[in-house]
Amino acid sequence: MLKCIYQKYGVFGTICVFIVFIFDTASAPSGHHFLFKVLPVENCPMSKEEWDMASTRLKCNTTHGYHCVPDKYFTSLIEFCYPQGYRLPFEKGNCLELAADGILNHVPCAKAFSSGCPDRFYFSNELYKFPKCLTINTDLRCFDADIECIYSRLMQNKTAEQHNKSTVDYNNDGPIQIPYNTVRINSALIIVTVLLIAMVIVLLILAALIYKRKIKWKGKREFKTGKSENNELELTGKTHLKEENEESAIKNERFLIDINEIHLKEENEESINENEPLLIEIKEVPEDLRKIHKIITESDENGFESFINQLEDKTSLLEETDARGFNSLHLAAKGSKVKIFDKIIGCEVRIDSKVVNDGRNCLHIAAHHGNYPVCEYILKNYQKLFECKDRYNMNPAHWAALAGQKSILELMMEHDCDLSEKTEKYEENIVLFACMGKSLSVCQFVHSKEKIAWVLKATNREGWNSIQYAAKAGDLGVFRFLVEKGVDITNKSKQTGKNCLHTACEKGHVDICKYILENSPDLIHDRDKNGQHMGHFAAKSGNVEILMLLLKKLDIDDLMKATADNINILHVACKYARLEMCKLISVKCPSLVHEMTEKGWQSALFITERAGAENDRISILKYLVSEHNLDVYHVSRSGKTILYNACVNRSPKLVKYLLAKYPDLPDIEKSMNPFEAAKSKEIDNIVQRHYQKKHT
Repeated sequence: MLKCIYQKYGVFGTICVFIVFIFDTASAPSGHHFLFKVLPVENCPMSKEEWDMASTRLKCNTTHGYHCVPDKYFTSLIEFCYPQGYRLPFEKGNCLELAADGILNHVPCAKAFSSGCPDRFYFSNELYKFPKCLTINTDLRCFDADIECIYSRLMQNKTAEQHNKSTVDYNNDGPIQIPYNTVRINSALIIVTVLLIAMVIVLLILAALIYKRKIKWKGKREFKTGKSENNELELTGKTHLKEENEESAIKNERFLIDINEIHLKEENEESINENEPLLIEIKEVPEDLRKIHKIITESDENGFESFINQLEDKTSLLEETDARGFNSLHLAAKGSKVKIFDKIIGCEVRIDSKVVNDGRNCLHIAAHHGNYPVCEYILKNYQKLFECKDRYNMNPAHWAALAGQKSILELMMEHDCDLSEKTEKYEENIVLFACMGKSLSVCQFVHSKEKIAWVLKATNREGWNSIQYAAKAGDLGVFRFLVEKGVDITNKSKQTGKNCLHTACEKGHVDICKYILENSPDLIHDRDKNGQHMGHFAAKSGNVEILMLLLKKLDIDDLMKATADNINILHVACKYARLEMCKLISVKCPSLVHEMTEKGWQSALFITERAGAENDRISILKYLVSEHNLDVYHVSRSGKTILYNACVNRSPKLVKYLLAKYPDLPDIEKSMNPFEAAKSKEIDNIVQRHYQKKHT
């Protein structure tokens, strides 16, 4: 790299490049350096509707799925079309960030957050369900819910800038004030940086002189030996190819370590990634990589043979990975012919190489995509690959079941693979994955095999059985089959006490709700461990048809009953911005509009408890105020108001509407200052304009 920079820019240009690099790495991060386009946003979507609208706006699709997460430096929320798909599974206890040069990665939050950290397994396109994972302090570069991080950064600021002292006042509702300080370079770092620059300049001058002498000597030797400039360029290209393959090996190795070490590895690699634009200008490998990957994807045997025979270093190119972390072997496993797959192995590409981002090997991929010939080839020659787990602890059979690949599971059974194996952490089996993927054929296959039929009734670590997974996925065919084969329809989860009817109501699956009420009507009376009944879960989904169905089976008084802390179904409908549900409930039972919880919350505060769907929340507020005289000026026991919650959740439309419609909201006695909780420049501007207008 140094040689190419010197040839293009000379000694002075090379020194300038290094000085800029040193200042860039010594200061706070100033760019994203991702392999695909990302766009900074003020707020991420906070509902499915907003998520889908944003996806349409960016023209994302199922192969390049819409995502919105914090960037790797926590300086901004960013949205993008992720080239690795739209629905990737992630473990509970983790939020997400876009790390390294474009990898959607875990950020542990279970210990850091007081609340709001994902408490269950989820898919990446459901991140809006966990708003605290999408709420960051860009000045302190922390999640808002990560009090320890915020406190640590504030202490750093206090040490660096004594004249800008600030304290953080805490109460039961979290931090009241967090200043917008930025971390600056202290004097010691500046001195070290200056010394480093001086050393680099001296070393570069010496290196340039030595290099110049070598070029001069080499020119004389080439004149005598007849070497051409083209040969020198060819040698340079091979050198870069080797360097890039070494970087790829480092990236592949990164995901072989424990997941808890990922962040440390990525931080060490970021400085390398930031320099990559210098290499991109002079390397020609990406073009070859695109060509060979296109040939493999199209399963063009003749084209593969012709292209690969032109290469001297076949292995290096075939082991190079694309933006998704797939090398040539992975792509061949996905959908190419077995002859191409065999030829790639013949080029000494490692059969056990893993996809960078999720740790899958070629058998995982072939099984998931139903590439029967490649699966058969692998199981005959490399059956040990079946025992390998990806970063989610899933084996190839789990991926086959998730995709409904019955024939692949049959093939695995013929090779004596253990299809009853569970994932280590969550204890999920192939039937549970089949229910996730709505695959009736896999469930029927398992039931037909005496050796593994018991798996149909097994539960995961949290006590969920296949009936509950099917209720969540919403496939009536799978659900009915499991009931008919004796899977326990009354089963409850260990942690929450939810049964399958709770789940079907929560997800809005009307057909499954009807089936359960016809075949096991007593389930309608069950409550979960939080005291929530079917009405609460129907209100959450917003499915009015389900609520009407429940009203036919229950007295209205039973359906309107609140939890132990007095949360009623209207509170839930307001919280999740279910407009039609709010209208129906308030008509059926108007008294719920004014009921308060143990914390002193009523419907107005629940309307702004969550972010997203701001237009629906405004419509709910208008309706409840005009039709049921909802008290907008209500204050909770801790001093929260409808405006305070809107500011905390960074809902600019709501804040603007509330200030315009109810200008006295900020001045309510006993209430906490809502604007100190906002931490949003957009809301700050709205507030400033409000007060300017008020005083003119």
